[in-house]
Amino acid sequence: MTLLPNTRDVNMVTVRLENITHIYPGNVEAVKDVSITFLPTFNGLLGPSGCGKTTLMKIIAGLISPTKGRVYFNDTDVTDLSPQARNIAMVFQFPVVYDMSVYDNIAFPLRVRKVSEHEIRKKVQDVANFLNLKDVLEKNALKLDSNSKQRVAIARALVRDPNLFILDEPFSNVDPENRLVLRAKLKEIQKELKSPMIFVTHDQAEALTLSEMIAVMKEGRIIQYDTPEKIYSDPKDVFVAYFVGIPGMNILDCHLKDGKLKVGEILLDISSVKNLSELKNYGSEFILGIRAEHIDVRKTPMSREYIPMKCILVEDLGTLQLLYLQGKGINLKAKVSHDLDINEGDTVYVKLAGEYLKVFKKTGERIL
Repeated sequence: MTLLPNTRDVNMVTVRLENITHIYPGNVEAVKDVSITFLPTFNGLLGPSGCGKTTLMKIIAGLISPTKGRVYFNDTDVTDLSPQARNIAMVFQFPVVYDMSVYDNIAFPLRVRKVSEHEIRKKVQDVANFLNLKDVLEKNALKLDSNSKQRVAIARALVRDPNLFILDEPFSNVDPENRLVLRAKLKEIQKELKSPMIFVTHDQAEALTLSEMIAVMKEGRIIQYDTPEKIYSDPKDVFVAYFVGIPGMNILDCHLKDGKLKVGEILLDISSVKNLSELKNYGSEFILGIRAEHIDVRKTPMSREYIPMKCILVEDLGTLQLLYLQGKGINLKAKVSHDLDINEGDTVYVKLAGEYLKVFKKTGERIL
């Protein structure tokens, strides 16, 4: 069996996928011609259930072979290598523990590799201290609660010193309080070990909090691979704009009319906004996006650009309010300070700030 060398201390693993397609029986195309290079950092693989995340993860791990395409770790083609040969550590949605002590669970992958018991003892103690497992090392892992079982699974992955960590929805079955603790631990692990990780999740809050790079996936394709800041503020597709953010970006149908964008009954003057005057090159029908926090809301109009809308619902977000606004043929969500003191039923005045507008083709791709 060919084993990849551990490259973490010298040249961390970069995962490169070339034209990966996977078709399940029944002609179900789960992954569609994906080409991407995951950088050797903390990568989030984000998307809704059924988008192909887990299939792509299994292809990277070597658990299934792609129907088409190749997988590379750095410059090594690993497409035909087993998970063991790729030296990958995996943590799954449901914690996998064995009917033995916590100590033996963590030590198991080291014993398989014929590591000396002296070194095993040191490694197990180190990782157990780090993950707060030292007090349960002698307990049977099957008798632990789900939170502790997931810690054991993470510890068993950590102790191996792998080329790559893959974590498939690891916190889905962990209670909210312990989820926050484990997320913080995971981030601490990545920073300390500088290990490349791919974190599979449908939870955009987890992806934005943990990841240094995020790949957003939809219907078997990678839509955008970028920093969390870019994913949020500069989405390249209307799906990314709506899927990422709480709430998602306001998405409005619009069209060009006399050099202006007509949104519902509103005409937006875009002549002063850089590049928006070139929209005519792409047709006349578009999708407009703007984040809730970029909508200027006032109790009295400041100029003719402010349009009246009715507040039909108010959600308390702690330091902010989320307003559901209706009027002029459109619906908007806007985040405002409590200082505005807006209540359901109030009429407010709204301005859509030009510099924050995102314009997409009707097919979803960002234009500008």
